[in-house]
Amino acid sequence: MYRVDLKTKSLVALKPTGFSELSLRERFDIQEWIEKTPEILGEDLLVIGKEVILPSGKRLDLLCIDRQGRLAVVELKRDDSGSAVEWQAIKYASYCSKLLPDEIHRQYATYLGKTESEAEKSIEEFIDIDIAALNREQRIILAAREFNSEVLSAVLWLREYGLDIQCTRLAPYLDSDGELFIKPETIVPLPEAKDYIERKEFKQRTAAAGASDWTGYWFVNVGEGPHRTWDDNVRYGFLGAGQGKKYSSALLRLSVGDRVYAYMRGLGYVGFGEVTKPACMIRDFIVDDSNTFLLSAELKAARADENSDNEELSEWVVGVRWIKTFPKSQAKTFAGVFANQNVVCKLRHEQTLKFVETEFAQ
Repeated sequence: MYRVDLKTKSLVALKPTGFSELSLRERFDIQEWIEKTPEILGEDLLVIGKEVILPSGKRLDLLCIDRQGRLAVVELKRDDSGSAVEWQAIKYASYCSKLLPDEIHRQYATYLGKTESEAEKSIEEFIDIDIAALNREQRIILAAREFNSEVLSAVLWLREYGLDIQCTRLAPYLDSDGELFIKPETIVPLPEAKDYIERKEFKQRTAAAGASDWTGYWFVNVGEGPHRTWDDNVRYGFLGAGQGKKYSSALLRLSVGDRVYAYMRGLGYVGFGEVTKPACMIRDFIVDDSNTFLLSAELKAARADENSDNEELSEWVVGVRWIKTFPKSQAKTFAGVFANQNVVCKLRHEQTLKFVETEFAQ
């Protein structure tokens, strides 16, 4: 790792070091840093507990919630992960998997020093799903300066069987002035290959089990309002979300070739198509048929261009080749149909899949 000296146009090597060499401790140093800046683990996390005491008497380093409402058990090791950190974390995650929403609210309220209703409200504002679905899945995040090869092997094997477990390396460096720098690096799964790895793991589990709980299709919410309309989506071949990173970032989950079912809240399913272009800011999206920018088209959405120069607040869009669509007045639904407040999520509901496959059959 190097520091750039802009004046001399040179690179100054930083010295790799160890936390123990600096007399830094897991509980009173590293844990404190992550608690205050959980983004160092590579994503937005809401810390809801520190040094959580379990019925066994063991202490869980950090307990978090991710944007998808999953509980994330964070286990920290100072320099070397040791050879059994994953087993320790699995036991903690097993306990947390049984926590009910009101127990999670109570835990967070204790951590915050506030009421349970205030804690519930904070969680509801943070997650991208309905709070009723809180803790339906769990995750494990291991963080250390170095990982034992046995741990990495076990983690990769566990991922093949569907356990969401991550290894993040926190590497400390010193510069010539003795200033400490931390380089965070998620090594399992590699961020650049995360989508590919998850798809590969999904295919491996499908082949091994002969079936899967994910259909391979995506559910996408279609918003209607001043920033986007379903008529525009159909006419110009796209799906959009925005006016906040919380919404637009969901479109990054979609890749070219993905099959999507478009849903309008309160109405039903209105479209089936295939993603043709990855997510981009609306100002950069080019309509295939006319080879012109989308914002130059005759859009019905009156404020589609609002915040279009602001990466976080802009509308973002993905290109879609529509295979079959219906006007919203003919949206397809039934009692018990799958619906979700997320912008994008995996369509797992078997009854809904059978229904939409029939309704959108060619």
